[in-house]
Amino acid sequence: MSAGRGRLAAHLLLALRVFTAATIVAIGWLFLVVPAVGFLRGSRPRPELPAEPRQDPESRLERHGDIWHCHLAGLARDRGYACGVLTAPMMARHEGELFATLQDLVPWFPFRHLLLGVVNLGNRDLETHLWPDELQAIAGIARGYQAAGDPNAAVGPAFGRILGYHALHDVSQYLVDNPLVVAPQVGCSAVVVAGRRTVDGHVLVGRLFDFEGGRSFDFDKIVYTVAPAAEGELPRFCYLHVAWGGIHGAVTGCNEAGLWLSVNAAASDHIAFRGRPLVVAVARALETCRTIDEAVAQLTAAPVFVSESIVIATGRPAPGQPAAVCLELAPGHHHVRDARDDLLTVTNHFAHADWQQDQANRLRQQDGTTCARLARLQELVERPEPHSVASLAEVLRDRRGVGGVDLGFGHRSAINGWIGAHLVVADVTAGVLWVAEPEHGLGRMLAFDVHGPRPDLAAVPAAADAALFASTGRTWSERLSAARRLVQRRAPEAAIRCQELIDCNPGHYEPYALLALVTSERERAIELLRRAFACQPAYGAERREIEARLAALIGGR
Repeated sequence: MSAGRGRLAAHLLLALRVFTAATIVAIGWLFLVVPAVGFLRGSRPRPELPAEPRQDPESRLERHGDIWHCHLAGLARDRGYACGVLTAPMMARHEGELFATLQDLVPWFPFRHLLLGVVNLGNRDLETHLWPDELQAIAGIARGYQAAGDPNAAVGPAFGRILGYHALHDVSQYLVDNPLVVAPQVGCSAVVVAGRRTVDGHVLVGRLFDFEGGRSFDFDKIVYTVAPAAEGELPRFCYLHVAWGGIHGAVTGCNEAGLWLSVNAAASDHIAFRGRPLVVAVARALETCRTIDEAVAQLTAAPVFVSESIVIATGRPAPGQPAAVCLELAPGHHHVRDARDDLLTVTNHFAHADWQQDQANRLRQQDGTTCARLARLQELVERPEPHSVASLAEVLRDRRGVGGVDLGFGHRSAINGWIGAHLVVADVTAGVLWVAEPEHGLGRMLAFDVHGPRPDLAAVPAAADAALFASTGRTWSERLSAARRLVQRRAPEAAIRCQELIDCNPGHYEPYALLALVTSERERAIELLRRAFACQPAYGAERREIEARLAALIGGR
């Protein structure tokens, strides 16, 4: 019997060793081999250019108020080279902050390594989705960045990094719902008004672009004016757009033909991990399209790999045609929603009726902030008085809830949660964009057209909230994060820090919910949770958590 038990123990020990070895091998494949394959497949040699790029004499970088203006002229490769040389300091800051942001969102190195490897694997044939002149422009940016010093050369070859950088918007969108990434949901808002809804009958567009990649995307935002040389058979229009350093792409812009395009992230059941970067596709449409129909046709032909709402407006609508549409675009699917009654509002879900059965879109509406912002946006723009550039700026700076409810500041359900990278209001008919100085759309708004700054046009004044942000709001996010960590550790000073947050921002829900976690008195905790719920938690998960905690406390009386 003892010999049998000994053999059984030996077999079990052998099985345990085999299982352990297999587990180690599996983990090695997952966290080392798979990312390594991704990095190898994602790397590529710098493409050869038909001629050595040069900086066109007209290309330049200048400061206008607290906003950078970069004018790029010439062939795509030369515009790219000039962009890389001129905006290299901004690119370096962007890269550094993106690395830091990734570490915050994915703190554990093995998961971060795996994530980067998988992203690189998905981007392995990214260049095949670009037109030759677009690829030349990105190669030119890489050469210009290298010529300017490239402080991050040790991270990887400049061309591969910058090529991936052009898919950053797309990749960040499909990572929002990834379980390895702890990231807030997006919060972009846009509105178009025209005809009787504006003071002069012009087509006005306002948009707030939220992107939390780092403060440099706000402080170092760039208004690009682009004068492309003739290249190929397509027409080439001058255009201007608001973006960041080192980019041959656009998320917010208008061309000399009076066509506006801007993007708002969305969600749908249709997912792909490879395709044409949306920012490049939007820049192409600005450069080559004259009408809404042309832009819709071009964008829907592109094999995109994320879901986006694209606002397309024209300052020269044909009789009987809408001044604006929202192209609700997903991989392999799209629907077009026309402006109605001279009004179009867009946040971060698809609103066309044909998306009703889409589960991801429905979850975005249930659990995100998109419906709350859309309702408030609709409420503010549907006023009897006609709108102006200044009034649309006021709408996009709003931080109250539906019905004017006080949400405090820094609330993600507000139109402006003080996380925006740029706020732009355009008179599309006149071809003029007013762009807000830092921070988060609260600064003065300065005028630009396709030729550059327009100092002859009056600036829109800074927001009334600018002083509050400077005195209290600027540190809010950091103080709230610090309070969360203290509560998680049950630190003795946690209650004091939570109460300080309540005192400085009594309309915000989260400090009440945090204080309830470290309050020993049941009745006090119930009171705090009720107050938190009354302050309208931003996300569905937060609402459900507060309700569950309340039920548990009340049931335990």
